[in-house]
Amino acid sequence: MSSIETTNRRVYALSEITGSITRMFEKFYENPYWIKAEISALNLYPVSGHCFPLMVEKSDGKVKAQLKATIWRDDLFNITRKFEQVTGETLREGLNIMFLAYVRFSSTYGLSLQIIDIEPLYTLGEMARDKMNTILALKKDGVFDMNRSLPVPLLLKRLAIISVESSKGYNDLMVTLQNNKQGYRVISRLFPAVLQGKGAVETITARLHEIRSIAYLFDAVVIVRGGGDDVGLSCYDHYTLAREVAVFPLPVITGIGHSTNETVTEMVACLNKITPTDVAHYILAGFAEQDNMLKAMFQSFTYALADLIENKRDELADNIDRVTEMANELISEQRLGLNAMSERFISNAGMMLMNTRLAFGRFEMSATHFPARMIGREQATLQSHARMLYYYTQHFVTSHQQKLSEKEHRIRLLDPKNVMKRGYAVVRIGGKVISDNSKVVKGDKMEVKTLKMKILSTVDDVKT
Repeated sequence: MSSIETTNRRVYALSEITGSITRMFEKFYENPYWIKAEISALNLYPVSGHCFPLMVEKSDGKVKAQLKATIWRDDLFNITRKFEQVTGETLREGLNIMFLAYVRFSSTYGLSLQIIDIEPLYTLGEMARDKMNTILALKKDGVFDMNRSLPVPLLLKRLAIISVESSKGYNDLMVTLQNNKQGYRVISRLFPAVLQGKGAVETITARLHEIRSIAYLFDAVVIVRGGGDDVGLSCYDHYTLAREVAVFPLPVITGIGHSTNETVTEMVACLNKITPTDVAHYILAGFAEQDNMLKAMFQSFTYALADLIENKRDELADNIDRVTEMANELISEQRLGLNAMSERFISNAGMMLMNTRLAFGRFEMSATHFPARMIGREQATLQSHARMLYYYTQHFVTSHQQKLSEKEHRIRLLDPKNVMKRGYAVVRIGGKVISDNSKVVKGDKMEVKTLKMKILSTVDDVKT
């Protein structure tokens, strides 16, 4: 290793240091190693086809180790194809994998791992363990069977659908529902969500929360996904999503388009159908069942009504004969009764006419004498009231004349002239009548007014 000699130290070029490290790694890390870690970030570049994942090891939620990795295009193609065939999942962030990799060191890019192979059975085992943990957690919480226990309405007329408008599964569902030959009508509303891979758990859960707030508008929730393969289904084993489905207040029907192992979300859902088309057929079957039941009821009712009409027709004919016979007997009896009543009516009418004439005679006499007696009584009453009114008026006038005379006498006594006749005078200073509050000083000009005189004087002294 060359170096630059100085007086007190030896200085190396950076490339010398990194070259030394590179040679050390080539010597001691010549063979690849099987390593297990979590994909923290995938960093896939579709244009080049290369992938640069960030691998981490965590303990209690904290990063214990972290290292960049590289998967070249050809290796990536073989790895992903094998991985999807075995696990039913695509490589994505958050997966725990076991991989075969060389430990590389580059003077330019530093320490990294070159991944050349992955053991998908390890990831499959991890996924199975996570799935079982989810099932155990749901059962421990006592919610595993909650949605499955909900009653499903026979007619699912209003559906909240979680899917993607461009999804083949959503299209199959809607085409089957809308183009049924019987013309059954189902009202639906789409709540778009990511259906697989990254973001699926979060968006599907968010849509379920949104539907929960307006649950009264719907009869059930349908989660459908198309594509015809089993890739990207691990999200449906996630505890958060599965629990939200398990505790949802409306029946949840799943049709996520696969026929292999059942996901936890499908296990806890009220109903699970393999494909979206199967979901549509199930919904339409409810309408068909109700339709057939109504048709059978209508047919039974028609037959029963025909029998009833026939029976009633016979009964009516018998009743007509009986009524005719009874009517004839009744008419004969009533005719005899009417004759007897007619004779009694004629006899009673004569007696009533005589009594009425006598009553009118008595009434005529009363009507002649009664008004005269009533007028006489009223005249006597009016004369009595007139006398009482005269006496009362005389008394009222006399008493008030006396009161007026007394008040007149008092007023005359209080007349200023009469007061001054008794020796009183009015004293003014400066034209104002003095009082206890008036200010009087020596030398003021004072005017004394009696009844017949006005005396002018000067104040010599003031005493209180």
